Amino acid sequence: MTTTTSRSQQPLKMDITRIQRSVFYRYQHVIGPKCVLVSVRFGKAPLNGPPVIRLLAMNRTESAVQFDLANHVSEILAGVARANSECGTCLEVEAIEVVPDDYPGKGHAEHVAYKVAMAVGRGDV
Repeated sequence: MTTTTSRSQQPLKMDITRIQRSVFYRYQHVIGPKCVLVSVRFGKAPLNGPPVIRLLAMNRTESAVQFDLANHVSEILAGVARANSECGTCLEVEAIEVVPDDYPGKGHAEHVAYKVAMAVGRGDV
């Protein structure tokens, strides 16, 4: 892929392998009829709590979250706190991504967040 500069209109070669995206650790977990994506970015936790970013599937326009978002965030924070306690790490949740039409079960997000934070804390990922 090439682009041109506005001054010279000469092709500017772009190395697309250098494009970076914020690092989110994601894990999609399905148990029976329940499904949840736990996607967290670790960094400095904002004072007001981590912002929630809604991920829409292709051809979807509805961004209203269909589950208890406050509970979801609380479960993720609890799972990370538990992993920190067990691993001796101090991971902080900087941001959370959600799929608005997921259908997590009780404790589902906490369990997955714990597993993700343990893997990150141990350096497995």
